[in-house]
Amino acid sequence: MNKRIIVLLIALLWVIVTVGFIASKQAILKSGKVVLLETEPVDPRDLLRGDYVILSYKISNLHLDKIKSGKKYFRHGEIVYVEVEPKGKYWEAISISSKSPAAGAGILIKGRVQGSYSNEARVLYGIENYFVPEGEGSKFETAMRRGSKEKLNVEAVVDKTGNAMIKRVYFDSTGNP
Repeated sequence: MNKRIIVLLIALLWVIVTVGFIASKQAILKSGKVVLLETEPVDPRDLLRGDYVILSYKISNLHLDKIKSGKKYFRHGEIVYVEVEPKGKYWEAISISSKSPAAGAGILIKGRVQGSYSNEARVLYGIENYFVPEGEGSKFETAMRRGSKEKLNVEAVVDKTGNAMIKRVYFDSTGNP
């Protein structure tokens, strides 16, 4: 095979991989279940990194004695499935398991344990960063400060395997980002 064919095959492979990645994300958006998540304040000094806002959720800090859990401790890096259900305006965690539950369970969000100690677990879901258009970061930073009356809401889409994606971020008062 000559070099030109090899280069074309490699380029084609990259195109296929890229299109596959985009298609998988689009599939989550189209077929996933929409859940509204409550954000929690993050230290404003660490809030913005470049063009991203760092988000934290109420379902990220789990009190294991207040939700259904077969364990009192989860290992750092362990994959977990957090079941959520609507309670009022937001969806809240009702259980956590290190095993993928059987089909027919409620809405499950797959996450990774960042830390676990004295009946608490910190779980990351892969939706903790959100792209912010240039110059818009200060609005988000102000809204996320402790004591702010403005609430930042996140609509996330969860597919049947627990993968989550941010669909929309908006402020309570305006409904706009």
